[in-house]
Amino acid sequence: MSHSVLEPANPPSQPVAKPPVVGWYKAYLGFLTFLFLLVVAFGVFFFVAPVSSDDLDGMPPELMGGIYLGSGIVMSIPCIVGFFLPRSKGAWIFHLVMICIGLSGCTIFFSVPLLIFWLKPEVKDWYSAGRP
Repeated sequence: MSHSVLEPANPPSQPVAKPPVVGWYKAYLGFLTFLFLLVVAFGVFFFVAPVSSDDLDGMPPELMGGIYLGSGIVMSIPCIVGFFLPRSKGAWIFHLVMICIGLSGCTIFFSVPLLIFWLKPEVKDWYSAGRP
């Protein structure tokens, strides 16, 4: 009998231990949340600080602040939601996407090792075992 990729490696009767990478992922998610909230704060800075258009090569500071504020809020919401998702296959995929988002920026040094360990069968089994 062949082993399917979608089936858990452990039989359902055995309890699955929480992999250490889940804790590291939560720290990574907290760091991402911090970075995106920092972008929000930077956007607020453009609204309250006396910055002229000449300092921004002609771009209005309100527009620059709006871009930073909007993008920071949009990106911090999924980070915050990630802390409250119950274990399920969908949550594992959501967290995988959050790791992949980090591949495009300065967090690539954290994202690559997380991605390597996140794709291991133990992590998939742990999230599949949390299914109702």
